[in-house]
Amino acid sequence: MNVADLPQIITAVGGLGTAAFGLLEAAKPVNPWINRIGFGGIRQTVARLTPADSSGTPPVNALPQAGILASLEANWINGTDLGSQKAIAKSLIKLHMSTANAAALGQATNVDGATLAQVAGCMTTGTSLTQPQSDAYARFDLIVTAQLDECYQRADQTYRNWTRALAAVIAVLLALGGGWVLMGTCGFFLHREMAEALLIGLLATPLAPVAKDLSTALATAVNTLQLVKR
Repeated sequence: MNVADLPQIITAVGGLGTAAFGLLEAAKPVNPWINRIGFGGIRQTVARLTPADSSGTPPVNALPQAGILASLEANWINGTDLGSQKAIAKSLIKLHMSTANAAALGQATNVDGATLAQVAGCMTTGTSLTQPQSDAYARFDLIVTAQLDECYQRADQTYRNWTRALAAVIAVLLALGGGWVLMGTCGFFLHREMAEALLIGLLATPLAPVAKDLSTALATAVNTLQLVKR
């Protein structure tokens, strides 16, 4: 392999990775599971922060837990900005708080449930909060924000890791398929060319975001060395 050909090779390998990501995006309407990757952690956290009361009925003037989860899942699938998703989730959680579920909500956030019940009652009647109630509500708000930030960040990382892994699988399959087409069945499988195709497929997705810059840098370096040698 000629060193001068490295920029073109890197660009081609990066193009394979880009194609793999494109095929993964095209597969999302066919397999909706891809869009839901990572949402399980969000579902668990929000379900814990939206408990029902002892009778199992949702608070008045608030979405039930199923409606909250459905709304958040729709935002996740649609790729809404993470900051907006967390803000919507926190608003729905606070709206869901009531005197009946304040004790369970206090356990989930490590805030005094009795004080949270008083806060919920004051918010229902429009009564001003006392200083202890205001302090407890501020702590509740901060803890809910922290829990939502953690679960959304973890979910986003899970989604990105899984999509990269799936794109890598697609890139490997494309590379193996291309090698088989070029070499034929007898001259490809269990030979050096198959290992090369496998390596190309594995490198395709990591190189895709940086292929252009890397190939340009290598081309510049090669041209510079050629000028120095003259």
